This record gives sequence, structure tokens and C-alpha cells, in this order.
Amino acid sequence: MKKTERGIMVIVIYVDDLIVIGDSGKDIAKVKEMLCAEFDMKDLRDLRYFLGIEVVRSKDGIWLVQRHYALEMLAKYGMTGSKPMSMPLEQNVKLRGVDLGDELDDVTMYRKMVGRLIYMTITRPDHLSYVVGLI
Repeated sequence: MKKTERGIMVIVIYVDDLIVIGDSGKDIAKVKEMLCAEFDMKDLRDLRYFLGIEVVRSKDGIWLVQRHYALEMLAKYGMTGSKPMSMPLEQNVKLRGVDLGDELDDVTMYRKMVGRLIYMTITRPDHLSYVVGLI
């Protein structure tokens, strides 16, 4: 992250993907030009997807959406026919502790599913954090 006279500039890097964002189009273009001169890279223009998160622009702002990620997860775990609910779990529900080894054939699958649900709380913390925290 760097502050310039025209605002702020941020470079987000994950493995071999990077995002350049900032307040100034001139600063962004300059950074991209410097990076292209040093590294073999291509500019994909406006950001649409990053790490399973879709970036949607509208007149009201920028939205982060994980619809595709959620649909993939439903398909992976055989739940595409499930019906949506406005609240995934009643509030103040007390779950009893169980030994996962006794209840599940594949504890690893359960852990992966919970990990994917945790990742989904990035864009839907209001709807998922309570439930995911319980499980």
C-alpha cells in the first residue's frame, strides 16, 4: 500500500495473481507499466473474479459475490435440490457436542465443508457467521 498525492494505491498479491487498485487511474497505469516491464504478465482489465469471489460493479458501488462458489459447493455435496431459507438456523439453538468419528463416515469431508462455509462468510457474514460459528 502506498499513499500518493492523488490518493491511495494498493497491490494485492496471491500466488501468481495480483490486483492493482487505487484512487488515480494515472497511478494505476504507471504501476502496471512498471510491472509489465519487469515481469511477464498480462493485464486482464477490470477485475471480475478473484479467489472464487465475483466482483460486480453497479451505479451504487462494488459488490463482492460468491454465487458461483456457493453453487459449486451445493453441487459438490449433493444439495442442489435444497430449498432456500430466510434464516438458516433458529437463534439461541444449543447444539450438543458429538464425536465426529461416531457420526460421520468421512470426518475429512466434514472439515472441508466447514472450511468452505467459513470462506463463504467473507461476503455473507450477516447470514452465515452465526451458523458457521456453531458448527
